[in-house]
Amino acid sequence: MADFYFTDRKYNQLGIASTDELASSSVIAIDDIGGQEGDYQSVEGGYRSYSATLHFSPDQSAQVKEMAKVGNFVLFKGRAGESVWTTILSSEHDPLAGTNTFVAEDASIDLINGTVGAYAASSAMTIAQYIELFAGNSGFVVGYNEIPDLTRTLKWDSDDSSILTRILSVATQFGVELSFRFEVRGLSVIGKYIDIRKHIGGNKGIYLRVDTDLNKIVTTSDIADLCTAIAGTGGTPEGSNDPITLKGYRWTDPNGRYVLGGDGVLRDPVALRTWSRLLSNTNTNPVDAHITRNKTYEATTQATLLQSVLSDLEKFNHPAVNYEVDIAKLPDTVNIGDTVYLVDEDEQLFLSARVLELTYSYSNESGTATLGDYLIQASQVSAEYRALAETLAKQNKGQDGKDGIGIQSSIVTYQAGSSGVSAPTGTWSDAVPNVAANQYLWSRTIITMTDGSTSTTYSVGKMGANGADGIGLKSSAVTYQIGTNGTTAPSGTWSSTIPPASQGTYLWSRTVTLYTDGTQNTSYSVAYQGTNGAKGDTGPQGPPGSQNVPMTYVQTAAPTGTIVTNSLWWVGATMSSVTALKRWNGSSWIPESIAQAVLNIIELNAVTINSAIINSPKINVPFSHAIINESGILSSGNLTLNGTSYSIDGSIEDDNGKANGQKYHTELNPDGMSSYITQTDGTTRLHTSRISMGVLELSDLISGLGNNATYNTSSLDAEKIYQLNNVSNTLWQGVSLLGWSGNAQSITPSKKITDCLNGWKLVWGEYSNGTFSGTGIRETEISKTSVLKYPGAGRILSIMNYGNANCSKYVYAYADHIDGNTKNSDGAAGGVVLVGVYEY
Repeated sequence: MADFYFTDRKYNQLGIASTDELASSSVIAIDDIGGQEGDYQSVEGGYRSYSATLHFSPDQSAQVKEMAKVGNFVLFKGRAGESVWTTILSSEHDPLAGTNTFVAEDASIDLINGTVGAYAASSAMTIAQYIELFAGNSGFVVGYNEIPDLTRTLKWDSDDSSILTRILSVATQFGVELSFRFEVRGLSVIGKYIDIRKHIGGNKGIYLRVDTDLNKIVTTSDIADLCTAIAGTGGTPEGSNDPITLKGYRWTDPNGRYVLGGDGVLRDPVALRTWSRLLSNTNTNPVDAHITRNKTYEATTQATLLQSVLSDLEKFNHPAVNYEVDIAKLPDTVNIGDTVYLVDEDEQLFLSARVLELTYSYSNESGTATLGDYLIQASQVSAEYRALAETLAKQNKGQDGKDGIGIQSSIVTYQAGSSGVSAPTGTWSDAVPNVAANQYLWSRTIITMTDGSTSTTYSVGKMGANGADGIGLKSSAVTYQIGTNGTTAPSGTWSSTIPPASQGTYLWSRTVTLYTDGTQNTSYSVAYQGTNGAKGDTGPQGPPGSQNVPMTYVQTAAPTGTIVTNSLWWVGATMSSVTALKRWNGSSWIPESIAQAVLNIIELNAVTINSAIINSPKINVPFSHAIINESGILSSGNLTLNGTSYSIDGSIEDDNGKANGQKYHTELNPDGMSSYITQTDGTTRLHTSRISMGVLELSDLISGLGNNATYNTSSLDAEKIYQLNNVSNTLWQGVSLLGWSGNAQSITPSKKITDCLNGWKLVWGEYSNGTFSGTGIRETEISKTSVLKYPGAGRILSIMNYGNANCSKYVYAYADHIDGNTKNSDGAAGGVVLVGVYEY
């Protein structure tokens, strides 16, 4: 049970609610409604939330409504006795039902509602520096920090991320996890901390067993994403027009498994031996026919692109295996982030898993968890025992004979030991004990035979310890120095700024890389500053210079005196006040103009440009309250031409010019055109369309929002349009029973069923006295999907008859023809003949 203290934003107490229905407080909090309420924690989300329903009497309605007002604070003690401070984000008050349902989070509205813009670090920074930069005005400070010296140079292009989303992104890129901690004095919060952990939670050696703590463990596996090779394409580096690939990059796998080809494709020959289509009994070790996937990444260097491709290939070169665990009872000592062990002895399955989400109900004092990060641990049942059981099973399946010796009973017990050689001498148990790291799990199998004899076998497995922390990059410093030769590094003082290099000297750079284990690596590079070349021969004598050189004047009055033809007069006291340009033609000043191609204008305001060519890598056109369609809907946003991309982004507005939450995006680029508009939540896409390389893709929202949204999607390409245009085309005409006693008969339509939109439509007519009567037309269909799944299979085509018994034809449909059956002329079927096949 727990008590919850509600305060206003000045920490003045407004009331108390309790999950104990016998408590003196008459406001009862129930937090187990269908598993949707309670104390929720998430490793990935980083935050903690609490949701409950307050139950009150009519005379308490006003007080509870004030208690649960959005923005108020809720303070309580968690399961481990820690102080929890949350802010109410939403509240639903129902005075008739006497209930108020609220949701509160510990990240505070400063982190949740506050946003940050795009940011690119100019140099490497620590995680504390990033968090202080983004959350410095939120009231939170960095608390525990397990990676104080690790630095990264990070960049974000998004300009509307919440502060919480941004600092969680920082944590992800540093490979750590965040949690919020509060220091409470009375009902006031005097300290709010963001703790930085390499790994939240721990390993307490907790075992959950099927039929005790677990209802079941369901294993699912699939190969939908399996591949044995990946051709990766990265981003486009600055100054380049083309995205990078791995073509020409040289790399050798230190473990000898993966091979990078000259074509830029990373291959896994080991996985190929299992998944190549060329695998057979005669070709047990194929070396060709990879399953290759083309994937796109954001990396802008070949080295980082290789790591991304390698990571994906290691992930997708084997079947994906997932586990669904149905927890019957979660021990009270399990906390968020903890590692637990899952045991299903009947299935010989032993897993470790991490608690990624945890929801606890203080009303019924129980919790539920979402597990992930599954790892297969050592089997608890020895291979020797399984082999013995299989051998005995085979013996028991022999032919009947005289009574022999069989198994009367088999008992398997377990014990932890400190040696992997000598069996322990303590007490054996039928339950698998908890085994500490670097200790041994022994199993003992005693088999009693029907003649009274027994045999005892042992097996042992070692419980591995957690691995040591890896070595990471702590810092990197580049300094410079001038040297006199290009072979030996100079021995003087190195500088962080680049010094000027005189002709004939060498500019050395030194990079010192420091790792987290205290070791360092130093590397050098050198460049030569060339000298001036020898003086060239004297050139030929030039023609005499002219005294009649045109002059340029800047003045308000017309120049007088001797003026050289083609002199220019800028009319104005200064260049910034010029109103006209004139040229002297030898007798008078005439108006002159300047070709636009020679202009280099930094900023141009309030002008009209006619018949001009504009060369610019980016053009931005903002618009406000513009009408975007015939119904007069208003919108504000930006039209951007950036390189090869033309895009329009904006928000839909009401009649007063206020954004209603809907956003839209339209983009045109060499790949095609895409467009979408969202619901009023600004994220859930309502309608989406995309045209790319001859394919039209459409998507419409059916129901739900965000991650719960469902859609109808479809696509249309030239082939489907061609098939649609050819529906009802005649593919075959004639008269055929599709089989009689002397001939099975067959027909071949002019188009394969695989090239039709849906399949073949067969048209039948009445057959009498050896001829088609021209009446009694009826139709049946053979679908493309059915033929692709069951090619050549016999199928029954039911045909309606008028005034007579219905009949059927038995045929065999292939992709390019239809075979009949010799009995298709028997009985009523003999009165029906095929007269046409059409595309449908």
